[in-house]
Amino acid sequence: MEEKIKQAIENIAKNLEVHKEYIRFDNTEQIYIIEDYLNNKIIEIKKNIKFDNLIDYPLKFYYCDFLETVIGRNKTFKEKIIFEEVVFCKVVNFSFSIFDKNINFSNVKFEDKLYFDKCQFKEKFEFFGINNLKAEFNSSHFKKEVYFGKEITDKNVEKSNSFGSCSFEYANFSNCHFKKEVYFKNNDFKQVFFRNSKFNNNIHFNNSIFKDYADFHECEFEKTANFYRVRFDKTPNFSQAIFKGNLNAVNTNLNFTFDDLQERIKQEYAFYETQRTAKEAGVIPNLYQEKSLDKFANDFRDSFRTFKNALIKDNNLLDASNFHKDELYCKEIELKESWNKLKKVDIDEDIDQNNKNYSKLMDFLLLGFYRKLCDHHTDFLKVFNNLILLIALYALFVFGFTWLHDDKLEDTRAILTLFGFFDKFRLYFDIISAIFVVFGCGFFVCKLDSYEKKNNVSKKQNINFIYIIGDFLNLIKSLLFTSFIPCVFYVLFSLFGFFLNLGKDFGYSLLINTLFVSLYICLVYTKSLFFGRYVVLIFSYIVFIIMLIKQPNVIHPLIGKIANESDKFFNYPSLIVLNILYTILLALVLFSLQKTARKNSIVPS
Repeated sequence: MEEKIKQAIENIAKNLEVHKEYIRFDNTEQIYIIEDYLNNKIIEIKKNIKFDNLIDYPLKFYYCDFLETVIGRNKTFKEKIIFEEVVFCKVVNFSFSIFDKNINFSNVKFEDKLYFDKCQFKEKFEFFGINNLKAEFNSSHFKKEVYFGKEITDKNVEKSNSFGSCSFEYANFSNCHFKKEVYFKNNDFKQVFFRNSKFNNNIHFNNSIFKDYADFHECEFEKTANFYRVRFDKTPNFSQAIFKGNLNAVNTNLNFTFDDLQERIKQEYAFYETQRTAKEAGVIPNLYQEKSLDKFANDFRDSFRTFKNALIKDNNLLDASNFHKDELYCKEIELKESWNKLKKVDIDEDIDQNNKNYSKLMDFLLLGFYRKLCDHHTDFLKVFNNLILLIALYALFVFGFTWLHDDKLEDTRAILTLFGFFDKFRLYFDIISAIFVVFGCGFFVCKLDSYEKKNNVSKKQNINFIYIIGDFLNLIKSLLFTSFIPCVFYVLFSLFGFFLNLGKDFGYSLLINTLFVSLYICLVYTKSLFFGRYVVLIFSYIVFIIMLIKQPNVIHPLIGKIANESDKFFNYPSLIVLNILYTILLALVLFSLQKTARKNSIVPS
């Protein structure tokens, strides 16, 4: 036995071109350890390693630097192989190989790429403490558990059975087959691909962060897929993925804005087009079929629908509503791109297709309005702000209309008498109000500064003079468009009003009412964030509070009737249509308000 071990040590030393004193056999682990255990120095292996004569030995490389390439392609490794505290300076390639026993990488540094394409792993596959890894595992087959995580000696079992401390610059697990459990817990991924992979057992991504692209297209999860507290910085692709078991997406950060999704879909389309039209050597030209941008939006919509349906199946309706919101975002982008594909009419089929696209345009506008109104019934504060905006706008139109008609208020003596009593305490009110304003402003500034430091707002959005000017121009564009719509209706009335025997009052009423509706929609839909939303909403709340105290009947004529107040404001024939339009819009907003409140509460929808 000793002679066999001695011969093995000589063979290993010869193939690695290192001194045989660096190699010893550990009877406890039953493995050959390559280590300078006497001097505790790093062993430099300066030749290209091909493992031709090493595949029959159980090997453990400890504190070694591989200065050249390590190639183990198309080999059958009959014994376990371990790399611990090792540096690979060049490419490591084990593609097309079969591993009959365990393979382990612990605290290893890869300065170049790692390849495990089309490999078979019959026993456990373990990666611990690997950072900035660029790896290819394309079309590999894992028959036992897969661990990528912290050190084996980590006392925290939850972390030791995970991809915990690993970080991936790039990892490709496409077309892989995992038969046993897979642990990807506590990882940092930059770009990762699991396209067309199959998981026969549970897979865990707990507490992982996906910083860039994550592709799970056409993956099949037969058991539990755990994405607990996972953060996706960019939109993942789960299109056509199948969840046969449970999906745990509790506390998963997938709160994307509409602009984030739109940008991500365009990036995916650009990447696909680059691959499809590639002409470089080794790349098959036109390998992919031509695919329009709206199809990519549909793929992303399918991703969110998959999550939504899985959560509904688990009766998690609150989280499912957020994925439904993202699904509607994608639908809006898809409809927009479909409208952009409007064909030049040559044949009857083109006419039919264009008619369908006009219908899609209306759906697109409706989805856009609901997104701006209430974020598809998920943002209660947004819809409440829009309610206040509607009431304030209506009040301004009513008072503006009556002022133009020189209809003065009567019997204001009672109001003046009431406020005359409070006028005695005006100094105290002024002092208290000033104190509240000062403390309120100070608190607001502190909270704003805290929020900016926490979220790096100044880096994300450079709010400066140029930004303010651009925001103001966006508001001007919205107001110009608002004025354009009623002018179009008024011109049409001028052209056809004479033939239809319509009086001037009709044109005047048409102008006022279309201006009211278009102004509200444009203020809801405006891209101006500072002036169009913040400033306008502040004035809206001021107007609403004044109306609530002084003239509550203006909020809605029905309130005046209930309170038996005079409705002289609403006796003008021209205001009847305005009241009807206001009532319709108010009902629409109130419906969205209650639906949003129910969706974001414990009350079932």
